[in-house]
Amino acid sequence: MPETVHELRLMGPFRLLRGGSALQLPYGVARLVAALAIIGAMSRSQAAGLLWPDRTEQQALSNLRTTLSRLSRKTRDIVDSDGDVLSLSEGTGVDVEMLTRWINDTIYGVGSSAGELTGPPADVDRPLLAGWSDDWVIDSRERLRMLTAQALQSAAARLLSLGRPAEALPYGLAAVQTEPWSESANRTLLEIHARRGDPSSALRQYEKFSRILFRELGVPPAQDIVAAIQQLYPFGTGRVKAG
Repeated sequence: MPETVHELRLMGPFRLLRGGSALQLPYGVARLVAALAIIGAMSRSQAAGLLWPDRTEQQALSNLRTTLSRLSRKTRDIVDSDGDVLSLSEGTGVDVEMLTRWINDTIYGVGSSAGELTGPPADVDRPLLAGWSDDWVIDSRERLRMLTAQALQSAAARLLSLGRPAEALPYGLAAVQTEPWSESANRTLLEIHARRGDPSSALRQYEKFSRILFRELGVPPAQDIVAAIQQLYPFGTGRVKAG
């Protein structure tokens, strides 16, 4: 495996590190580097069209050539060029790749013991390229958010099935924080509270979920989640009503 020369941080604000020190990149160069990290190797015409979709092909290619020329002595080795194809150098560590590996291991892992679950990377709760509004960034951000929520919920459900509700709680809370309107994530969190013998937290979470659904979508919780909490906590049925 090639030695890691650069560390590229895309969760939260864009950051490029070399030897622990931050390197400053022109915004256009940062966009190219981020695109190669997230989408992968591209031809020059693909990269130009992605980064400058409102320009003609010739204008976009000219912008790309200018961008490549602005790579400094310390950063020019971050982009590899093989003929017409541009890619991120193999000596670049990317935090999104670490998160993606954790997501795949958690969702598709076949381990049956809690010990085989590893915690998510530290920046799991930060948005991809915070503040950037390119269409390709927004699409990638949403896809990563959905997969992260699925992985967190999978981890919570696995720990719950192993009789570890206390260990499942942080994953359940993080899944709901990532996707507050997800019925499946909220149902898992309600079950965690139930297994922990914490009815007050379950009812508070249900009420919070109900408010979010009504505010964002104008609908009440589905019948099955209402029935589940009514069955778990019949004393709270005066506060739990089906839509």
